Amino acid sequence: MRLNLARNDESRKIKRPTGKKTDPSFLMLKSSAGVGLSDLRRSVSLASVLVLLAVAGLSGANLAFAQSSGGWTSNGWVGSGSIHDLTGNSDLSNGQPLISGHSYNLTLQINVPNTSTSTPQFQVSLNNLLEPASGQSLFWAVHNPSYAGYNRTSFTGGSKTVAFNYAQGSVRLSAYFKVPTNFTIPLAKYSLPSTPSLNRTLTLHLPQNGVIFVSVVPVGSTSTGAFTASVQDQTVQTFINSYNQTANLIPSGKIPSSYSSLVNPLLNESQALNNLGLPDQGSTLLGALVPSAFPTPPSSSLQTYLLVGLAVAVLLVVVLAVLMLRTKGRSGYSSTLIGEVQKDLAVLEVTAAKYDKAMADKLKSLRAKLSESS
Repeated sequence: MRLNLARNDESRKIKRPTGKKTDPSFLMLKSSAGVGLSDLRRSVSLASVLVLLAVAGLSGANLAFAQSSGGWTSNGWVGSGSIHDLTGNSDLSNGQPLISGHSYNLTLQINVPNTSTSTPQFQVSLNNLLEPASGQSLFWAVHNPSYAGYNRTSFTGGSKTVAFNYAQGSVRLSAYFKVPTNFTIPLAKYSLPSTPSLNRTLTLHLPQNGVIFVSVVPVGSTSTGAFTASVQDQTVQTFINSYNQTANLIPSGKIPSSYSSLVNPLLNESQALNNLGLPDQGSTLLGALVPSAFPTPPSSSLQTYLLVGLAVAVLLVVVLAVLMLRTKGRSGYSSTLIGEVQKDLAVLEVTAAKYDKAMADKLKSLRAKLSESS
């Protein structure tokens, strides 16, 4: 099975300012990988997914809390900005990512260093992919109409690009816009070896960093400043919150540290799934790490065996879940794999019952759920 990510090349291609005349159309989506989604054509096989999960689980790397990567940057004439989430009615902290599907008020100050007689105007442009904010009829509003370059008569606040006379001073203005819901969710096309001619789709969730929201360009010249920020969707945000809470379970003592060898690989695997654009599956995996499922471990030397055995069983279930996600329709193969996992769980259940009833009950419950799914 192979996944091929693709977007419309013409609508997603990034055009950056060069020494030539700059067209505001360069304000297009920038991916976190440094290329537009139109240029993103990758192939991800099921085998590579499993290898990535295995490496994450066995690497023993130190865990860190999940972070919202990206941040805000402003340069040139564009001063630091503030962002208010109109949908959530809250102010974003500096560097906080915007959420697709939400409407925003971005307030910026543009500082023009001098007056130009050769260049009559400069333009302030909003990213072409952004939509009008919910309940707003305008994209732009000026806070200090006394700025010498502002002409109330010719100012068109309902357009994504507005023009000012090239006059020294500072103009403070707000941009009202909505980030499209599909801004971070390209569709991956893939096919199964059994039916190579049948294309299927899978929705991914890929955060976008360095998205150019606003650019300032003197007419006939190159860009003199821009404001960029990152964009995520609610599914990724939910995963990050869930990951941070789960990663704190052992440090806070809610799960005994003896279970670190089991918990840490699963945390790493959830991160690997999120990095592949599958935060939903990562959150599902984190949902299995609840304190009630980790009783005080036995004090005998059998503790190591039980923990390792349970870790192996859970990891098998994780691999099974990924396989079942991609092999629906091949019921015979899935049933065989489920049967093998059930046998492993049954052996562990019998052994655990002699030393820890809570652990045995958890294994029994897990085995029952597998029976239901088959």
